[in-house]
Amino acid sequence: MKSCSRREADRRAFVEQVRESKENGYLLSSKKIGSGAFSKVYLGYATHEKLRQNYKLASDLRRKRHSIVRADKPELPAQRSWRLCPRWSPAWEPLHLQIQLYEMYKNHKRTFLVLELASRGDLLEHVNATSDRRESPGLEEEEARRLFRQIVSAVAHCHNAGIVHRDLKCENILLDECGFIKLTDFGFANCCSLKNSLMSTFCGSVAYTAPEILMSKKYNGELADLWSLGVILYAMVTGKLPFKERQPQKMIHVVKQGLVFRHPCLCSPECQSLIQGLLQLKPASRLGLQQVASHRWMLPATSAIFHQVMSSTASPPEPGAALEKTATRGKNPHSLPPQRGALS
Repeated sequence: MKSCSRREADRRAFVEQVRESKENGYLLSSKKIGSGAFSKVYLGYATHEKLRQNYKLASDLRRKRHSIVRADKPELPAQRSWRLCPRWSPAWEPLHLQIQLYEMYKNHKRTFLVLELASRGDLLEHVNATSDRRESPGLEEEEARRLFRQIVSAVAHCHNAGIVHRDLKCENILLDECGFIKLTDFGFANCCSLKNSLMSTFCGSVAYTAPEILMSKKYNGELADLWSLGVILYAMVTGKLPFKERQPQKMIHVVKQGLVFRHPCLCSPECQSLIQGLLQLKPASRLGLQQVASHRWMLPATSAIFHQVMSSTASPPEPGAALEKTATRGKNPHSLPPQRGALS
């Protein structure tokens, strides 16, 4: 009985959301393409009237040759979710590297974010699909190198603007129709005006979270992002997560034992060197973005975009058996089951 009443309540809520979206110029479909701890993401379509009213939206969708958007519905009270929305400011988003926010609208119950659709899904899906196709875990190193350069460029752009992401993971890296990466989900991003300022908020996903955050220490957001980059690169080239635990305390114990490359190792010594340089237990010992950019595994033939972004990056702070879908964590995290195919 409760199940039937719950389904009916969900149906009525969705019908209401469809009506609200239409009033704002979007046709919300019933196809859910993603979800997290704080939101659900649906496919949507911009109406002809909306395209006539919004030149930026019309121009971008015309270039992509479709009218499809993502409708992200944060599952928080409107008062709370609206406070997160400035973190999606388009001023932070270079067109070629980050998901575009087209519009936000809200009522007393919920907030809608209308976002660019990355038609090839997320990096997690791409690694798993490629692994299945190759019948070998992970991406080939040449493809991993191409994508990782773009990821590093996007993170460098954020750090140059004084922004730390704090939730970098394969699920938050999307691929557009041309196969280029788009960084998304800035829900835990924060401004970091002083280079060596410290933060204390527990956030991110355990599998990708820096050990200093797991240990509830104050941390440098940029150095925490660098740890997450190391986990992402390891996952890309091996099809596995370097440390596999769901609970923070257990993860701390595993991380302290050190990184071990499974035998036989599927990536080159140069790639292993870069990963090890990022996955350093002591934050000050991690490679900085400039060092990552000049690492021998990243060369040669670095793209013009990569050079352009990295050339303006400030110096690094001074010393002081599939991929698993991870759930976004807030303060006092609790484990959530994976929602779809996973790195193991």
